[in-house]
Amino acid sequence: MKLYHAAASPYARKARVTLREAGLTGRVEEVAVSPWTDPAGYRDITPLGKVPALGRDDGPNLFQSVVICEYLAAQNPDVRLYPAEGEARWLVLRQIAAADGILDASVGVRVEGMFHEEGQRSQKFIDRQDETVSRSLDLLEADIDEMTGPVTAGQIAVACALAYRDFRFAESDWRAGHPELAAWFETFSKRPSMTDTEPTG
Repeated sequence: MKLYHAAASPYARKARVTLREAGLTGRVEEVAVSPWTDPAGYRDITPLGKVPALGRDDGPNLFQSVVICEYLAAQNPDVRLYPAEGEARWLVLRQIAAADGILDASVGVRVEGMFHEEGQRSQKFIDRQDETVSRSLDLLEADIDEMTGPVTAGQIAVACALAYRDFRFAESDWRAGHPELAAWFETFSKRPSMTDTEPTG
C-alpha cells in the first residue's frame, strides 16, 4: 500500500500517526506529494486532489483522513484505536468530530489568508471559524477525563489538531484557559508517532 501525504497537512498527519500507532510502518510506503500543484496522475489516485490518499493493493483507493485512519486501524486487530461498539465508540467519534472541526476551521482561515489580500478577507468568516475553534477547545477541556487510557483514534485526532494550531497559529495561545488539555498534549506529543511526523513547510 501507499500512503500519499504532505508534511504540512494535519489531515495527512492523522493518517501517518495512525499508521505508526497501528504498527503498520513496514506494510505501507509513505509517498510525499504536493497536492496544491496538482501533480500529474494524482487525481487518478484521489478525485479530491487532497491528502491523505491511500493506494491499496487489494481494493480501490481510499481518501479523506477519517476513512483512511479507520481503515489503517482495522488492519491490526490487536490494536484497538477504535472501540468496536457502545458508548466508548461514540466518545471517540465525538473527539474526532471536535478535532476535525478545529482543523476545518483553522485550515479555512489559513486558506482565506493565502488567497485574499488583507483588505479582501471576510472578517465575518474568520470570526466564525475562530468561534468554532474556541468552543471545540472548551469542549475538549471539559471532557479531558475521556482521553485517558490506551491510545485511541480520538486522541490522535485531537493531538494533531492541537499541533496544527501550534504550527500555523502560534500567535493564538490555545493553552490559555485549557490547562488540562495542555498538560495532556504535552505528554501525548512526545510519543514517537508524533515526533516522527512533525510538520514542515
